[in-house]
Amino acid sequence: MKAAWLPFGAGLMGVGLGLAPLPASAQVELSMSAWVPASHMLVRDGMVPWMKEVERVTEGRVKMKLLPKPVTNPTNHFDAVRDGLADVAFVSHAYTPSRFQLVTVGVLPFAGDNAEVNSVALWRIYSKHFLKQDEHKGVKLLTIYTHGPGIFWNAKKPIKTVDDFAGLKIRVGGGISADVANALGVNTIAKPAPESYELLSSGVVDGVMFPAESIVSFKLDKLVKYATQFPGGLYSDSHSVIMNTDRWNKISAADQAAIEKISGEAFSRSVGKAWDANAGAGFDAFKAAGGQVLPADDALVKAVAEKTSRFEQAWVKLVDDKGMDGKAILAEYRAEVKKLTASK
Repeated sequence: MKAAWLPFGAGLMGVGLGLAPLPASAQVELSMSAWVPASHMLVRDGMVPWMKEVERVTEGRVKMKLLPKPVTNPTNHFDAVRDGLADVAFVSHAYTPSRFQLVTVGVLPFAGDNAEVNSVALWRIYSKHFLKQDEHKGVKLLTIYTHGPGIFWNAKKPIKTVDDFAGLKIRVGGGISADVANALGVNTIAKPAPESYELLSSGVVDGVMFPAESIVSFKLDKLVKYATQFPGGLYSDSHSVIMNTDRWNKISAADQAAIEKISGEAFSRSVGKAWDANAGAGFDAFKAAGGQVLPADDALVKAVAEKTSRFEQAWVKLVDDKGMDGKAILAEYRAEVKKLTASK
């Protein structure tokens, strides 16, 4: 690292006063708050590798540390980062769906079977069309990704027809998962993911809507008996990784550029891969505990599609009302998914 330029004689003056010359750029230390345990694959395989990459590409000028406990509940992490309680965090869009509506393009029913593909497609479409809408106003947006295809897990009965959903009490995160569940006649209880074990073990809910990985992450393998799996997923959820704006501005322009290079699409791809890599362990644990995986047949898929098609229509109208072509953007997203899937 080159020393900072100083006027002639300033270095000698500093020595005479016992002061060290100023470094070219001060080190910035950033804290990350995670609302799931450090052992959760999202932290272990998603956030921590990126944090290490940040330090590597900035040659140690930007340091990152994972806080020992979250600074607030899962729902409030966006505001916590905006207000400076933590420097960096990932947030679930489902927990505040009225704030994040445009991301829904990537989490509709049957959106896709691969988290890596869906994540990259969503980032490409979102960054191209929707950044100007400023849904993440007040923070620095680093990336967006999705979890794996959502599955309907329950401890009561196998789901063979659309009528079998009726009356079941199911934990949902909110957003599209709640919308879909309500459309199917489910009694929904919207709670953050880390509360799922307590809700199931105490009998408050009969099941959960989650990707496969979550069965291991939240230790649910012995609490649910039936998994109804839909092609492309019953739903998904998207997250964003955000940074406090003031802290971002403390980073030099060169280091900002280096961080952006490993964020955006690169970050969305790596987190999507982590979701996919951990899905098998969830199914394995579930089956080992005696659980049954039940692929939805054509009749069930058709019935669910009929009951949930209005969510796609509502999203298209939302986008149209903002002066964009919602149908064209949805088609572009699906074409991106198809292209990325073919290239894998």
